[in-house]
Amino acid sequence: MDAAKAVISLDLGRPVLAGCAVILTFCVGIFAVSRPRTTALSLLSTACFVTVIADFIYFCERLQDDWGIALFSVAVWPAMLLAGELLFIIEVFLWPVALFFLIRERRASIPPTI
Repeated sequence: MDAAKAVISLDLGRPVLAGCAVILTFCVGIFAVSRPRTTALSLLSTACFVTVIADFIYFCERLQDDWGIALFSVAVWPAMLLAGELLFIIEVFLWPVALFFLIRERRASIPPTI
C-alpha cells in the first residue's frame, strides 16, 4: 500500500475514530458520575459531557462532509456549529481545572512518607 492510499483510507476512517472518541468519553463521564461525589469527579464528569456534546456535533459534521450522511437539515447547522464552538471554549478551561482538582485530591489522600 502506498502512502497516498494510506492517507485516503485514514481520512475516510476519521468519522469512525471520532465516533469512538465520543463513546469512550461518554463512558468515562458515566464512570465518573457513578463514583462517590467529590469536586474533582464532578468537574471531570461535567468536562466529559461537555466534550461529548461538542465532539458529537463535529462527528455529525464529519459524517455529512466525508460520507454524505445528513443527520440534520441545513438550517440547523449554523446554530449547532456555534454551540460546538462555544462548548469548545468551555471545554478548554474545564479540563485543566478538573485535572488540577483530581491531582489535588489524589495528593491529599496519599500519606506523606519520610
